[in-house]
Amino acid sequence: MPTYGEYIQLKAFARVDGAIKGAIWVISFAGFVLSFSYPVLGTCSLILGIVSLVLNIMRLRAFRNEILEGAISFRRAFFYSMLTYLYASIILVLAQLIYFKFIDHGTLMGQYLTLLSSDNLRHGLMQAYGLTDKELSQAVSMLRAMRPTDIALQFFMMNLFMGVVISLPTALFIRKSRI
Repeated sequence: MPTYGEYIQLKAFARVDGAIKGAIWVISFAGFVLSFSYPVLGTCSLILGIVSLVLNIMRLRAFRNEILEGAISFRRAFFYSMLTYLYASIILVLAQLIYFKFIDHGTLMGQYLTLLSSDNLRHGLMQAYGLTDKELSQAVSMLRAMRPTDIALQFFMMNLFMGVVISLPTALFIRKSRI
């Protein structure tokens, strides 16, 4: 059972790693936004996302080996990984709120709506998801009605969910008991 001091230490290291991951995510998000004008940045954005996953594993392994003397339970590894995703998500959502509220002015959503209005994509979405034209039009209307806060919170919730999903195999991979 970890002591209170160990819990504080875990949170402190997770905050630092979350801040590093959050900075990578902000840069990745900027690349995603700019990828509509410069397509190569979309690939860079994707690579940064993958780098953040690998970095999470590397930093958790370093925490296990250097701070916890080579042993970490599944529960502690999962908690550490989840905290890093939480802190990174908070940093990213703050950056996204600033972007959507003060910089974007509907440009990104306009790009999506332009894509959704093309006949080929519209027909493909309707086929792939079994949507009617009316249902797709309702979805587009809901997208148009989203405020900057709504968009940022959608990203935040998605990041937290993905953090849980990714933290499970990460914790299984990193856990190691004392010999």
